[in-house]
Amino acid sequence: MTLPFPSRLLLKPSWVSMGAVFISFAAWLFPSFGILRKGFDYPAHLTFDAFVVLACWYLLIFLSFSIGEKFGSLWNTRHLVARGSVSDLDSNVVYYAFTVLAVIGTAATLFRIFHLLTIQQALIFMSLGEGNSLKEALYEDYSVGFVSLRYLVLYSAAIALYRVIRFKSYSLVNVLNLVLLCIGTFVLGSRMIFIATLLTVLFLLTFNRNTIRISVSKTIMVMALVFLLLSVANYARNKNYYDQNHASFAVAGISEILAYLGSPFQAAIGSAPVVEQLAAGGDQTYRNYVDEEITLNTNSAFVHLHEQFGFASWLYIAMVCLFMGLVFQFLLSFGKTILLLPAGGILYGSAELWRLDLFHQGIFIVWFVLGIGLPAFLIAGKHLFTFMSGGGMSQATVNQDQ
Repeated sequence: MTLPFPSRLLLKPSWVSMGAVFISFAAWLFPSFGILRKGFDYPAHLTFDAFVVLACWYLLIFLSFSIGEKFGSLWNTRHLVARGSVSDLDSNVVYYAFTVLAVIGTAATLFRIFHLLTIQQALIFMSLGEGNSLKEALYEDYSVGFVSLRYLVLYSAAIALYRVIRFKSYSLVNVLNLVLLCIGTFVLGSRMIFIATLLTVLFLLTFNRNTIRISVSKTIMVMALVFLLLSVANYARNKNYYDQNHASFAVAGISEILAYLGSPFQAAIGSAPVVEQLAAGGDQTYRNYVDEEITLNTNSAFVHLHEQFGFASWLYIAMVCLFMGLVFQFLLSFGKTILLLPAGGILYGSAELWRLDLFHQGIFIVWFVLGIGLPAFLIAGKHLFTFMSGGGMSQATVNQDQ
């Protein structure tokens, strides 16, 4: 059985952001059955005031993204990119460059961790299901540098998965990037990059297609595989916690997903009626009004932005979404180029906006700056080399004629 999927309509920041909100709301509503961990014990009350405030907030996000996408679609830049050029999605130049940077970043990250921890200590933490200790070691006296390049695994792994699925290409560089993705997901505990990679691959595979037909059975199999991989990653980080609470592997996997998805909506619903207190109280004020586990810290962009900017957060979120929607559609206007990768980063940023304003985080800044800057640098370098070579040949010809 197959169903049509309107990929061109839905795979935009405006619709993806709203889809994520709906999924978070569904996870918040999902019953615990007395055994699942949801990140809170007592659900917040969805009052009329909370409903109105949140409806206006998410409507503002949707409209801002939509207006930005509309303005971004006014550009027609496909004629600026020649087929088979450095910027083409199927070109290896930028792909290899992203791969090299991802290898450097991952190696630098592992070196830093094993500089602070012995291999034996790291193995003990992983065997005990305390993989978070590796990340905590990484962030001791953390500074921006080569380790930040590990975030570019998103781009190199997305191209690798795209080529494996689309062209059945199992080249060494593709396998290398999939190994880097596994290291980031299971060793470094970066579930965010794993999900961002899957979303970006879906975006690449469906680009320029109004609708695609999806197999229900294959979709269920893929979702089951993703759940299994996420459960393994979750268990590697929190196995000890779930063992202490006598939770099985499946219960632990479902619990982590429910807590990840549903707890931000819990924070938003409980805080929406008291936005004045959030604006005046500062960081963590929402915990005075919401029942939520203390270990959860990325709980609703709505809450954190109000605690940080007060009511100016409404103007801030409108401007950010407007800009990102415009840039997203502008990058798409170049056609099937390597610039679809930073567009995928923007798409994932919009998907996270129900819980986290990723757009001003370091991981997104790396995606945005290098995702656009590296292809632009390589393309400019190629044109400069061509120009200089042509100029040199012309001068040589002139000298020979004289």
